[in-house]
Amino acid sequence: MARTQIKLLIFLITVGLVAGTLAMGYWVYMNILLKESQVENDIAAMKGKDRPRIDPGVRRFEAAVDLIRAGKIEEGRDALYKLRQQFPDSATCADAMRIIGEINMDQLFSPANSAGKKDYIVQPGNTLLGIATKHDTTIDSIVRASGLMSFNLQPGDHLTIIPMDFHLGVSISKKQVMLLRKVGDKEYLFKVYDAKDIRLPPGTRLPVQMELAGKNATFEGKTILPTDPHYAEAEKWISGTKAGVVIRTPPVAKAIPVEAPKAAAAKGSSPDAAPVPPPSAASETGIFLPREDIEELFALVRKGSKLSLVR
Repeated sequence: MARTQIKLLIFLITVGLVAGTLAMGYWVYMNILLKESQVENDIAAMKGKDRPRIDPGVRRFEAAVDLIRAGKIEEGRDALYKLRQQFPDSATCADAMRIIGEINMDQLFSPANSAGKKDYIVQPGNTLLGIATKHDTTIDSIVRASGLMSFNLQPGDHLTIIPMDFHLGVSISKKQVMLLRKVGDKEYLFKVYDAKDIRLPPGTRLPVQMELAGKNATFEGKTILPTDPHYAEAEKWISGTKAGVVIRTPPVAKAIPVEAPKAAAAKGSSPDAAPVPPPSAASETGIFLPREDIEELFALVRKGSKLSLVR
């Protein structure tokens, strides 16, 4: 009897141990192993998704804009410059550079900002062209900065002279024209213009360094000077020293008059022959900007300014 009881006790203990082991194993699996597996699957799923990347420049941009709105223009502009340097891949860089350009341009011609500007008193025999050439500036900038309503100068008139030491850099891949200003020995990015298109002459090898050969204005097919009454409405372009490199407005294809059927037949052509198509505007080369940007650049760059083309 005693042996039977001992055997039963051993059996019960064995069953209890096995059951306990199974219960413990089940608990470990459900609460540890399974959860770890689920976490790993969740992490893998998260990595597989195209999740939006956090842009560290957004807060910097918003803080800079807040400074500008509070009237701290210089601090806000400096903050935008730093944003562009520290986070060049930020989606806010384009807006940052646009705001920087607007601030720089406003301050350049603002009567309240006298930094780097000269007050010139017109002398007998002076002309706008002569004054602009002597002081390394442009006629357009003198007219704009001085608020001239007429090109007729009188001795004793006061003109505001702003030395224009600007240069241009063109990024072909980004389709951007960068306006650079030199102050002392340093050069900094002043403003960026978005080109509508850029078509370089065939065979052009980048990078290319050249100078601006001059600025041109035509009205009704005739070349005119900045003092001409029609200058404001004239077609303008800036040419480089290498052929085919021109900063201008986008070309517009013009239709060629088609001969009447009788005239064509008189020359031995079939009256049903297709008319000769107009030349394609796409064949013209140049760096194409909106008209308002060309007008602005006319006041800032001059003959001899550097022009760099990069990839």
